[in-house]
Amino acid sequence: MSRSARCILPLLRSLLLGAATASSMALSAGIIAGCADENDPETHVKRLDDPATLAPSVNRLIQFFEDAMTRDNKDRNGPTVKPLLDKIIEPMTQKCVAGDLDERTNSKVIKFISDTRDPRGDACLIKALKDYKPDSTEEDVRWAVRGLGAVKSKTAAGPLMDVFAKLQHGKPKGAGISRDVHDAMIEISDPSWEPQLITMLGRPINDPKDVATLRNELFWQITAAELLGQLRSEKAVVPLLKLVLTPVKADAHATAILALTKIGKPAIEPTIALLKGEHKELIEHSKVENLKAAGEKPGPEAKKAAETAHVAAAALVLATIGRQESVQPLLAALGTAEDLPRAIIARELTKVPKSPETLAAFQAAYEKTPVTLDLPPAGINARVMLAEAAGGFFDASLVPWLVKTGIEVRGEEDDIAQIRDTSMATALKLMKPDQVAEVDRLANTRTSGGGTVGKSMEKEHKIAKDLLSACGDKVECYVGKLGDPASQAKETQFQGIKAAYMVGVLGTPEVRQQIIDALPKVTNAAVRFVAVTVIDALSPKGDADVATKLQKIVDEGEASKDAEKISGNAPFKTVIYRLNARAQQ
Repeated sequence: MSRSARCILPLLRSLLLGAATASSMALSAGIIAGCADENDPETHVKRLDDPATLAPSVNRLIQFFEDAMTRDNKDRNGPTVKPLLDKIIEPMTQKCVAGDLDERTNSKVIKFISDTRDPRGDACLIKALKDYKPDSTEEDVRWAVRGLGAVKSKTAAGPLMDVFAKLQHGKPKGAGISRDVHDAMIEISDPSWEPQLITMLGRPINDPKDVATLRNELFWQITAAELLGQLRSEKAVVPLLKLVLTPVKADAHATAILALTKIGKPAIEPTIALLKGEHKELIEHSKVENLKAAGEKPGPEAKKAAETAHVAAAALVLATIGRQESVQPLLAALGTAEDLPRAIIARELTKVPKSPETLAAFQAAYEKTPVTLDLPPAGINARVMLAEAAGGFFDASLVPWLVKTGIEVRGEEDDIAQIRDTSMATALKLMKPDQVAEVDRLANTRTSGGGTVGKSMEKEHKIAKDLLSACGDKVECYVGKLGDPASQAKETQFQGIKAAYMVGVLGTPEVRQQIIDALPKVTNAAVRFVAVTVIDALSPKGDADVATKLQKIVDEGEASKDAEKISGNAPFKTVIYRLNARAQQ
């Protein structure tokens, strides 16, 4: 017997028996009400007003939504989902905002509204932010910020900033939602946050050994730096430079430099003033913070390094922005810098528009660099670093010089071996067909152990020769090799790396689109990195259109949720920012 029949028969029976009294009529009305269509969302919407049926009705309405999403293949604008949300989203939001729900049901409603990505539910999610209690309601906040970030809710800007400022990244529950809060803030990026974010950048970290406080401050300041870059805040330039000049905030330096790169042209003048020693406020800040990091009683060398730390920092910022007006100040600073800052400035020259002058200055700086000089904190040999960086010029005229300096280097055997190996690797990447014999000279140079320099790179040497033989001076051939399956395999990836370098050596700005077209087939992270670096090198004046195309690739990678794609696209961001910064008028 159907449900409707079971409901109607008792009513008919009572009428047939003549029991049409007031009480029986009331009973009949109740029976009719109890027979409402359980598969109609409107039935459960009406029951939201009854405390006795509120919780089960919420559950049933959420189930309707989940079933509709399944039928519409997760399409929130699908033919089943959209009409359903038109009926239920506002009543559910009203119950959430009114505070009529118990804690468990309230959490269910917050998650449901977050899942809908429907702006009509923002009021409920914003209430979850306003109700945030650290170490208590983190899960509600997680779902709230996901929903609000997805719809870029500007109405949520104030409450979201309040949550961000209260969030304790140094505690387990706070750390568990910090990524979600960060992502929502990046999505919304409200200009009203600028003053508060700048204030956050300037907060001192007085005790680095206080791990919880350190983690909190770094979370706040790294996120603040990223947001200020997103907002292209000119007011943030000096505060961001101060952050870069503060050793205790080293974990935030990369983000701050990228933020300055995104701000672009407005960051150039203060940074040049810093490089030249003319920005008194920044130089004083640098001295104080670097001396503090050096300890209570720094020795003469440590004190001298602390007093000149601003030079290398300014060079790093200027070169990462990469605009033409950075070149002359960098060359001037290179001419007067001592060993350590000179090596760093020389390395950074590979990021600015190339010229005969920058090439010559780089070579001179390399030859002045002591063979024994190591760079803190990792202790990398400075000449090794520079020999590797030389590839960033994508200029085959450096090959004879790399061979000559590699053969003639003198010093401790460990240092010599590292320098020769790196010089050989860079020469292999840059050499053209008519330079093979030149590189063979370095490869055949004897080592103190009785072997040869090229022994450890025999496979790469052969791959490079074979590729040069196959492609000669044909740029299109090298572009085609970028997506070749052999270029993606770890064992033979040097083919793709060498091909990318040859595109940089032989190519013109017109080839950039060919590289972009080839990228879908380039799955090897190392090859992708060199390919996008070539696009950068072939864009000395920047290019907003190319930056947009690269950003589309990054966005598609993020949307795919594919960790390998996201990781492979990570180097694109710096190039995108630099292309836009160079293009600014």
